[in-house]
Amino acid sequence: MIFTAKCIRSDQGLEFNLHQFYSLKGIEHHMYSVETPKNGVVERKHQHILNITRTLIFQSNLPKLFWNLATFHAVFLLNRLPNKILHNKSPYDILYISSPDLTFIKVFGCEAFASTLAHNRMNLEPRVRRCVYLGHRPGIKDSLLYDLHTREVFFIQKCFF
Repeated sequence: MIFTAKCIRSDQGLEFNLHQFYSLKGIEHHMYSVETPKNGVVERKHQHILNITRTLIFQSNLPKLFWNLATFHAVFLLNRLPNKILHNKSPYDILYISSPDLTFIKVFGCEAFASTLAHNRMNLEPRVRRCVYLGHRPGIKDSLLYDLHTREVFFIQKCFF
């Protein structure tokens, strides 16, 4: 089944300034005032995610360039928190009909130590790298770490907190 757009609503953004295309296709273009929320539920959830992201960045003292990882972590947490609307079940509970495994979750931005490989170090070199925890790999319990010395971001299966 093919659907044809009859009407498009936008916030006067230049990316939607396609008047000739719309008239050629018979599409009405309705514009509303900038920053006027048209879907309150979505807008509130978006603000909730941004507030958690902002909090994670501030409490961890990490630079803003890690905003995407903080947002991913915020959504990950929200999907596992009980919700009143869902009768104190989490979205994860509802979707997978089982409780999520929360044993591997750590505090975003906490100090972590990644073990160095024995064949890559000399006798007196450190056995661990001092890092910051940035989350995990989806579907796997690998931790995403940021090495404070080399500024490298990497995944590792086992680390110490």
